[in-house]
Amino acid sequence: MRRLLFALLFFVFAVPCLPAQQRDIEITPFGGARFGGTVNLNSGTFGDYRFKSSWNYGGILDVGLAPDLMPNLEGEFMWNRQDTELSAGYGSGGPYYDLTPAKLDMYQFGLLYQFGPHQSKLHPFVVGGLGFTNFHTNGALPFDNKFAFNLGGGVKYFMTKHVGFRLEARYSPTQTTSSPAIYCGPFGCFGTTVHNFAQQGQANAGVIIRF
Repeated sequence: MRRLLFALLFFVFAVPCLPAQQRDIEITPFGGARFGGTVNLNSGTFGDYRFKSSWNYGGILDVGLAPDLMPNLEGEFMWNRQDTELSAGYGSGGPYYDLTPAKLDMYQFGLLYQFGPHQSKLHPFVVGGLGFTNFHTNGALPFDNKFAFNLGGGVKYFMTKHVGFRLEARYSPTQTTSSPAIYCGPFGCFGTTVHNFAQQGQANAGVIIRF
């Protein structure tokens, strides 16, 4: 967490201070929905856990990285919280029973590339990032922080130079558990480790404040 805080402070304060003719800073509070997410278990009473689809909210910070060379490229930090319910199933596929309230906090650093000239009002974009998800499950899951990433796209529309709207959708899985597996190829079979992911997606809308 200390390393994440240091990286965030650098992103917020150091990057905008780099010399450039023009560097946009965009702050976007947003809300939307996050859906999906199953945690496969290797042992224990239950076969797997599942997060209920629910509303989410958060904030996005975008900073122009190289306005002189690549004016459409931005660095991005996203925080996203989902208040949900963790349910448990005795076998893969359910049925599922409510277990405990849960909160999922996703922290992501990434890059955003938007299309169109800077003065355009409409900017389609693609985005991707890496980070981690913090699980608050009242001790139901045997982990707290796990690697996560996201890939997505959307559109920005600016009504004025400093105010706009943003719509986006992202694929945002989080690594959860690992299990042994056997892989067989042309040179024989060998043991390996398979990493399981809670497969989630999200769709969000927000208001952009650009400086």
